Amino acid sequence: MKKLILFLILAFFTLSACGEGQPDSATDPEPVQTDNDSSATTPPPGEIESPDPETQLPEDEPPEIPDFALQYGDFLIEMDQNSNYVLNALGEPQGTFVMPSCAFEGKEDRIYQYPGIEIFTYPKDNDYFVHTISFSDDSIRTTEGKIYLGSSLQAVLDAYGDDYEYENGMYKYTRGLTNLEFFIEEDIVMNITYSLTIQQQ
Repeated sequence: MKKLILFLILAFFTLSACGEGQPDSATDPEPVQTDNDSSATTPPPGEIESPDPETQLPEDEPPEIPDFALQYGDFLIEMDQNSNYVLNALGEPQGTFVMPSCAFEGKEDRIYQYPGIEIFTYPKDNDYFVHTISFSDDSIRTTEGKIYLGSSLQAVLDAYGDDYEYENGMYKYTRGLTNLEFFIEEDIVMNITYSLTIQQQ
């Protein structure tokens, strides 16, 4: 009898031990979603959302092309620039002249001579401003194309392209308020001028 009771006690503890570690279906944790589960981040085909137009970066604007200007030594001479600023930068001119203006009716031009160029100015707002630069010898080159008096027509076309106006031997290129003009004779550059476009009005 004692053996039977002992056997029953041992069997009870054995069954209890086997039951430990068994998962309790009522308290099992939910499966953890891993990064490999693409269904959580990738929408089904045909349902991909378009980006919000308000968050899109604006398209790059084309760079602005500056007007023609003459690089004279370390100084850039531009059309409609105050002549006092130019004279202070370039120093004492070789010569100064006053003459009736061909471009601005009823006014006088002041002309300043420097090595290789002549600078024409006109009166405005009680001061004088640059309206033309003319090359006087072959020592000066244009800023971008490096064209000088004596260059060939082909060199001009190679440097500045075919976007020009032509009239009586004059090839005129325009950017903004500035003309760059080449007078060609027998395919050779005989004259070069930078000029303010107001001359044509």
